[in-house]
Amino acid sequence: MARLLPVFFCTLIVHATAIGEEFETEIFRPEAGKFPPFEKAHAYRGELIFVDHANRRGSIRVEGTGKFYRNNPHPFALLPYGMVRYHNAPADLRDVPLGTVMHAYGFLPPDPKTSSVPVLPPNNKDKDAGHYRGIGIFPAENHILLLEDEPSHCKRNGLVWKLKEVNLNNLIGTIVASRQTKDNGETEAEPQTMTFDSATRIWRGRESIRISDLIEEKVWPANGKKDLSDQPVLLGITWKPAPGDGLSGAFTSFHISDIWLDDQSIEHAAYFQTQKHNSFIRTRWMPAYVNEVK
Repeated sequence: MARLLPVFFCTLIVHATAIGEEFETEIFRPEAGKFPPFEKAHAYRGELIFVDHANRRGSIRVEGTGKFYRNNPHPFALLPYGMVRYHNAPADLRDVPLGTVMHAYGFLPPDPKTSSVPVLPPNNKDKDAGHYRGIGIFPAENHILLLEDEPSHCKRNGLVWKLKEVNLNNLIGTIVASRQTKDNGETEAEPQTMTFDSATRIWRGRESIRISDLIEEKVWPANGKKDLSDQPVLLGITWKPAPGDGLSGAFTSFHISDIWLDDQSIEHAAYFQTQKHNSFIRTRWMPAYVNEVK
């Protein structure tokens, strides 16, 4: 029996070493002078809380598995070649209103010694933050390759929001919707209930209309519920405190800031954002790699 113990102990060491090596091989950091593969980015989304546009940094309150309203802001920095998209067009951080829910695709700091934002353990996204906040709210992948709002995310991935039901009372209400592929394919997630109010902007073609206009046209009810039969739209999403308490999920659900009813409406928004960004580049230039000087 005594002879078997050393063998068993050695086996444990080898197994633990193998696990450690496997974990190390999973760590990926962008290399200087090379664009990292997009598929290796860690994806997450959250509310844009703070922006330092001059230094291309900011903070996002990341959506995790817990109660969203409890989550602390999470600092991020755009990579030198990192991109921002707003209304399905190129943008600068200064163009995006605070409170907008953004999709982030990030990497570990290329060089932890020179990182302008906190350097966290590589597996930090798998840790429970406690205090009902859940897992995933402080990812170490805080150097962003792509930061995009909801309509940009949907257009890039061929997705739309299908409106299932509206519940309206005095120009304030909720919408039940699910995000799915535009060609009536698989639903990406379970239906979500989101709030809206009289400040929600509705875009149809090249015009901006009000909720009261939809009521007058009898598209939406003045009060009560109506089935919307999976009407395809694009949504701008933000967050705001809602009536109720944390137990009912009032502080966890998102708020609709914009509804684009058709393709022309989002193309109209993208046109103006593109023109704004082009003017910004012409007057302030843009970052670039210099490969060769002749």
